[in-house]
Amino acid sequence: MRTTAAAATVLAVTGAALAWAPAASATTECAANPLGTAGLYAEFVEQDSVRHSDSEGAVAVGGDATFGDPKHPSGFSVGYQLTPGDLGKLPGGHSLVVGGTLSANQVVITKGTGIAGKVVNASGGKNFGVDGPITEGASPVDFGKEFAGLRTLSAGWAGEKPNGTVSAAGDGIFLTGTDKQLNVFAVAAADLQKARAITLDVPVGASTLVNVLGATYDMNAHATYGVYYKNLSGGLPVVDDYNVPDQAYRTIRSKLLWNFPQATTVKKNYTSWPGTILAPRATVHMGGPGVGPGHVNGAVIAKNLVTVPGAETHQMTFAGCLPKETTPGPVVTPETPKPTDTPVPSHTPTPTPSATSSVPGTTPPSEPTPEGSESPSTAPSGTPSAGATPDATGETPAPSATTPEGDLATTGSAIGPGVIAAAVAAVLLGGGFLAFAKRRRRA
Repeated sequence: MRTTAAAATVLAVTGAALAWAPAASATTECAANPLGTAGLYAEFVEQDSVRHSDSEGAVAVGGDATFGDPKHPSGFSVGYQLTPGDLGKLPGGHSLVVGGTLSANQVVITKGTGIAGKVVNASGGKNFGVDGPITEGASPVDFGKEFAGLRTLSAGWAGEKPNGTVSAAGDGIFLTGTDKQLNVFAVAAADLQKARAITLDVPVGASTLVNVLGATYDMNAHATYGVYYKNLSGGLPVVDDYNVPDQAYRTIRSKLLWNFPQATTVKKNYTSWPGTILAPRATVHMGGPGVGPGHVNGAVIAKNLVTVPGAETHQMTFAGCLPKETTPGPVVTPETPKPTDTPVPSHTPTPTPSATSSVPGTTPPSEPTPEGSESPSTAPSGTPSAGATPDATGETPAPSATTPEGDLATTGSAIGPGVIAAAVAAVLLGGGFLAFAKRRRRA
């Protein structure tokens, strides 16, 4: 696809303006794995990344990476949920790629190998820097090429004509689609961040593209407390959670992509976020001071990534189908959400029993375990309370006695600001637990 030199300059310099974008075409074929190389990673970052706690999948950073922090203390683990098939698709077979300098404190490469331009032990030798096979060398990923393509895709999808409706009631917003193949929504970032509850109603098995248009999005602006699915059994809406109680909801989120084509800043709060975040021009913040950590049940693709201890990404990469070839056209202008009388989901749901989920590795140990253990909880961080949701029938289940792996960050959107400080305090102890476990294993 060609553009004029002037248009290319505008796109390169401003990014957020997006004076043009490809429009939808009835003959456009849907492409599997539309994100290309980026779609193989739980975190794919063009420039720099500051991380703590855990990523279940593969991580690639084009610039410098600061993983873990001896001052908290905190660490970072990579790749627990990767399969041999996943590893075989990664460039060089590396589950961790850092193009620049990796400043590491208690980084655990659970599966696969790592490569970085340079590796520095951030603790100065007091704690281990990286536990796992890692070498210094050139990145096997061309981040410049990959992100040029991702920005083109992001801009193109911003021009897809919506076939779903966006409605609002009270402090809730509702995304409703009926297409069995692809549901497209366009919503202003300012409208989305006003919602304290976001509810999805799309067919199981369909791909979902949500174009969020605007230069900034802040999930904590009005303290969004949850992203929900319409209950397939007709009961109360089901809040997204690592251990969401039915495979159907996991299928919906695996094919859900949030596209931020214009954004330069995207901020998550403490709630669980389902699906993949594509923000190729933005710095994405997962949690923050006074906000608490927030995890993503999907992947993050961003220009920069900054998190607080406790924030996690899970191995739930995008499995949907989106247009790969498009033609130039105008960006769709989001309409004001239509009024609806649909009840807004409650922000005080009850925890989901872990026994109802088929997600592997749902019973964690009481403390982080060393590499090679069958337990999934390798993350060098603490474990706040699990998330919450009514079950698929709308009945009120009993609270779970255990927390699924990955729920070191708040998973249930039901957590409120009053308990965030306690959760953060628990997280801050995590690096010490991991260091103790690793030293004990080596002894």
